[in-house]
Amino acid sequence: MTVKSRLLSDRQQEVIETIRMRLTEKQSLAYLKEMGFDISPKTYYNDKRAVERLKLQRLYHIAKIGFQDQHLERIDQYEMGFKMMWQNVLREQDPYKQNTMIRDILLLQPYLSSYYEATKLIIDKQKSEYQEFLDNKKQQQQSKQEKITESIQQQIEEDVIIDDEKEYNNHNNNNAKF
Repeated sequence: MTVKSRLLSDRQQEVIETIRMRLTEKQSLAYLKEMGFDISPKTYYNDKRAVERLKLQRLYHIAKIGFQDQHLERIDQYEMGFKMMWQNVLREQDPYKQNTMIRDILLLQPYLSSYYEATKLIIDKQKSEYQEFLDNKKQQQQSKQEKITESIQQQIEEDVIIDDEKEYNNHNNNNAKF
Protein backbone atom coordinates (compact mmCIF):
# COMPACT_ATOMS: atom_id res chain seq x y z
CA MET A 1 0.00 0.00 0.00
CA THR A 2 1.37 3.37 -0.95
CA VAL A 3 1.10 6.57 0.99
CA LYS A 4 -1.25 8.17 -1.51
CA SER A 5 -3.68 5.27 -1.14
CA ARG A 6 -4.60 6.61 2.26
CA LEU A 7 -5.78 9.86 0.77
CA LEU A 8 -7.07 8.80 -2.64
CA SER A 9 -9.40 6.15 -3.95
CA ASP A 10 -8.03 3.49 -6.30
CA ARG A 11 -9.73 5.23 -9.21
CA GLN A 12 -8.18 8.59 -8.28
CA GLN A 13 -4.78 6.93 -8.16
CA GLU A 14 -5.32 5.68 -11.69
CA VAL A 15 -6.42 9.18 -12.75
CA ILE A 16 -3.07 10.42 -11.46
CA GLU A 17 -1.39 7.82 -13.66
CA THR A 18 -3.23 9.20 -16.71
CA ILE A 19 -1.99 12.67 -15.80
CA ARG A 20 1.58 11.43 -15.41
CA MET A 21 1.40 9.70 -18.79
CA ARG A 22 -0.02 12.90 -20.33
CA LEU A 23 -2.88 11.00 -21.92
CA THR A 24 -5.69 12.73 -23.77
CA GLU A 25 -9.22 12.43 -22.43
CA LYS A 26 -10.01 9.61 -24.83
CA GLN A 27 -6.77 7.76 -23.99
CA SER A 28 -7.36 8.33 -20.26
CA LEU A 29 -10.86 6.89 -20.38
CA ALA A 30 -9.60 3.87 -22.35
CA TYR A 31 -6.75 3.36 -19.86
CA LEU A 32 -9.13 3.65 -16.91
CA LYS A 33 -11.49 1.16 -18.53
CA GLU A 34 -8.56 -1.27 -18.92
CA MET A 35 -7.81 -0.78 -15.24
CA GLY A 36 -11.40 -1.66 -14.31
CA PHE A 37 -12.88 1.84 -14.08
CA ASP A 38 -15.44 2.37 -16.83
CA ILE A 39 -16.34 6.01 -16.11
CA SER A 40 -17.80 8.97 -17.96
CA PRO A 41 -15.76 12.03 -18.97
CA LYS A 42 -17.61 14.02 -16.27
CA THR A 43 -16.52 11.56 -13.56
CA TYR A 44 -12.97 11.65 -14.94
CA TYR A 45 -12.83 15.46 -14.70
CA ASN A 46 -14.39 15.39 -11.23
CA ASP A 47 -11.66 12.99 -10.12
CA LYS A 48 -9.00 15.21 -11.72
CA ARG A 49 -10.33 18.21 -9.78
CA ALA A 50 -10.42 16.20 -6.55
CA VAL A 51 -6.84 15.08 -7.09
CA GLU A 52 -5.83 18.68 -7.77
CA ARG A 53 -7.52 19.87 -4.55
CA LEU A 54 -5.70 17.19 -2.55
CA LYS A 55 -2.25 18.07 -3.93
CA LEU A 56 -1.06 19.97 -0.88
CA GLN A 57 -2.46 17.38 1.52
CA ARG A 58 -0.75 14.62 -0.42
CA LEU A 59 2.58 16.45 -0.29
CA TYR A 60 2.23 17.06 3.43
CA HIS A 61 1.26 13.45 4.01
CA ILE A 62 4.22 12.19 1.98
CA ALA A 63 6.63 14.50 3.77
CA LYS A 64 5.24 13.66 7.19
CA ILE A 65 4.69 9.93 6.94
CA GLY A 66 5.33 8.25 3.68
CA PHE A 67 8.56 9.54 2.23
CA GLN A 68 10.53 6.49 3.23
CA ASP A 69 7.84 4.07 2.07
CA GLN A 70 7.50 5.85 -1.24
CA HIS A 71 11.26 6.04 -1.66
CA LEU A 72 11.61 2.28 -1.12
CA GLU A 73 8.68 1.61 -3.43
CA ARG A 74 10.38 3.58 -6.21
CA ILE A 75 13.61 1.64 -5.76
CA ASP A 76 11.67 -1.64 -5.89
CA GLN A 77 9.86 -0.49 -9.03
CA TYR A 78 13.12 0.41 -10.78
CA GLU A 79 14.69 -2.90 -9.83
CA MET A 80 11.64 -4.84 -11.00
CA GLY A 81 11.63 -2.83 -14.24
CA PHE A 82 15.30 -3.60 -14.85
CA LYS A 83 14.67 -7.28 -14.24
CA MET A 84 11.77 -7.32 -16.70
CA MET A 85 13.75 -5.34 -19.28
CA TRP A 86 16.63 -7.81 -19.09
CA GLN A 87 14.21 -10.71 -19.47
CA ASN A 88 12.88 -9.02 -22.62
CA VAL A 89 16.43 -8.52 -23.92
CA LEU A 90 17.16 -12.22 -23.47
CA ARG A 91 13.93 -13.20 -25.28
CA GLU A 92 14.53 -10.86 -28.21
CA GLN A 93 16.18 -12.48 -31.23
CA ASP A 94 16.90 -9.35 -33.25
CA PRO A 95 20.36 -7.95 -32.25
CA TYR A 96 19.36 -4.40 -33.23
CA LYS A 97 16.31 -4.51 -30.93
CA GLN A 98 18.44 -6.06 -28.19
CA ASN A 99 20.92 -3.18 -28.46
CA THR A 100 18.09 -0.66 -28.32
CA MET A 101 16.69 -2.35 -25.23
CA ILE A 102 20.10 -2.44 -23.55
CA ARG A 103 20.58 1.25 -24.34
CA ASP A 104 17.23 1.97 -22.66
CA ILE A 105 18.33 0.01 -19.61
CA LEU A 106 21.58 1.96 -19.43
CA LEU A 107 19.73 5.26 -19.77
CA LEU A 108 17.61 4.40 -16.73
CA GLN A 109 20.58 3.37 -14.59
CA PRO A 110 21.35 6.91 -13.33
CA TYR A 111 17.84 7.20 -11.91
CA LEU A 112 18.29 4.13 -9.75
CA SER A 113 21.75 5.33 -8.75
CA SER A 114 20.30 8.63 -7.57
CA TYR A 115 17.73 6.80 -5.47
CA TYR A 116 20.51 4.80 -3.85
CA GLU A 117 22.53 7.96 -3.24
CA ALA A 118 19.49 9.70 -1.77
CA THR A 119 18.92 6.67 0.45
CA LYS A 120 22.45 6.95 1.75
CA LEU A 121 21.98 10.66 2.46
CA ILE A 122 18.68 10.02 4.25
CA ILE A 123 20.23 7.32 6.41
CA ASP A 124 23.22 9.53 7.23
CA LYS A 125 20.93 12.43 8.09
CA GLN A 126 18.75 10.24 10.28
CA LYS A 127 21.82 8.88 12.03
CA SER A 128 23.09 12.39 12.74
CA GLU A 129 19.64 13.53 13.89
CA TYR A 130 19.39 10.48 16.14
CA GLN A 131 22.87 11.13 17.52
CA GLU A 132 21.90 14.75 18.15
CA PHE A 133 18.77 13.51 19.92
CA LEU A 134 20.86 11.17 22.08
CA ASP A 135 23.34 13.94 22.86
CA ASN A 136 20.50 16.27 23.88
CA LYS A 137 18.99 13.53 26.04
CA LYS A 138 22.35 12.93 27.69
CA GLN A 139 22.80 16.65 28.29
CA GLN A 140 19.30 16.86 29.81
CA GLN A 141 20.07 13.91 32.08
CA GLN A 142 23.34 15.52 33.16
CA SER A 143 21.55 18.79 33.81
CA LYS A 144 18.91 16.99 35.88
CA GLN A 145 21.62 15.15 37.80
CA GLU A 146 23.45 18.41 38.47
CA LYS A 147 20.24 20.03 39.74
CA ILE A 148 19.52 17.04 41.97
CA THR A 149 23.08 17.07 43.30
CA GLU A 150 22.87 20.83 43.90
CA SER A 151 19.52 20.43 45.66
CA ILE A 152 20.90 17.65 47.86
CA GLN A 153 23.96 19.74 48.71
CA GLN A 154 21.73 22.69 49.65
CA GLN A 155 19.60 20.41 51.82
CA ILE A 156 22.69 19.02 53.53
CA GLU A 157 24.00 22.54 54.16
CA GLU A 158 20.62 23.59 55.57
CA ASP A 159 20.52 20.48 57.77
CA VAL A 160 24.05 21.18 59.00
CA ILE A 161 23.12 24.77 59.79
CA ILE A 162 19.98 23.61 61.61
CA ASP A 163 22.00 21.00 63.53
CA ASP A 164 24.62 23.62 64.39
CA GLU A 165 21.90 26.00 65.60
CA LYS A 166 20.34 23.23 67.71
CA GLU A 167 23.71 22.33 69.13
CA TYR A 168 24.45 25.99 69.85
CA ASN A 169 21.06 26.47 71.50
CA ASN A 170 21.51 23.30 73.58
CA HIS A 171 24.96 24.47 74.57
CA ASN A 172 23.62 27.90 75.58
CA ASN A 173 20.71 26.32 77.48
CA ASN A 174 23.12 24.03 79.34
CA ASN A 175 25.43 26.97 80.15
CA ALA A 176 22.45 29.02 81.35
CA LYS A 177 21.54 26.30 83.86
CA PHE A 178 24.96 26.54 85.51
